[in-house]
Amino acid sequence: MKILVADDHPLFRDALELSVRQAWPDAEIGCIGSLLELPAASVPADGIPATLIRYDLIVLDWRMPGAEGSNPIAVLRQSGIQGPVAVVTGAEDALTALEVLRCGAEAFLPKTTPRRVLAQALRLVAEGGSFVPKCVALDLLHMTDLSLDIDEADEGDSPSLEGEGAPSSPLTDREQQVLSMLATGATNKEIGRHLSLQEVTVKLHTRRILRKLGARNRTDAVRRAQQAGLLSRSLDEASP
Repeated sequence: MKILVADDHPLFRDALELSVRQAWPDAEIGCIGSLLELPAASVPADGIPATLIRYDLIVLDWRMPGAEGSNPIAVLRQSGIQGPVAVVTGAEDALTALEVLRCGAEAFLPKTTPRRVLAQALRLVAEGGSFVPKCVALDLLHMTDLSLDIDEADEGDSPSLEGEGAPSSPLTDREQQVLSMLATGATNKEIGRHLSLQEVTVKLHTRRILRKLGARNRTDAVRRAQQAGLLSRSLDEASP
């Protein structure tokens, strides 16, 4: 059994390693705090992996040093690292889960997952299965319905709430990033490329921004954000 644990927080990485060792006492376990520490034999030569390294399980944090401008799973694959991926992340929202699964992970696990459940989920992934917490799965089903609505209706049909100013609920960091790019007039494809997001994920973020700001469309959202003082804060957030 060969396992890779990748997390940039030393204490949590140690806890993950302990959980993995308890589940697989005889496993060969490698631990890294940055994707720049990937095994030297797997470094690509001329864009083509010189060596393919196969793991039985990869336990991966989602926001990792060394993955700037891309997603960490893509960095692993480009480096010749193969194997099923269980993403264990501090994020708990369905949008991040959607991004993680679309990028090829077999499991999405918030870091608040109880240790016993985490161990069972990791074992399931190592045996060829997949795992998403029930609450996240239900949110993903809701998002699927919402994405269909977005594709079938124009954003200009979004209802405008009475009054202007602060959003009905705080914008997430990712929504702040998307908002800053909306202000530049960037398209969904351009925003997705810049933030390493799927286009449908950008649409969902945009829809949530419109709802929170009570905006009719993107232009109205930018105007309301400026009036609420949100845009100046988000301009510094426009990098992945």
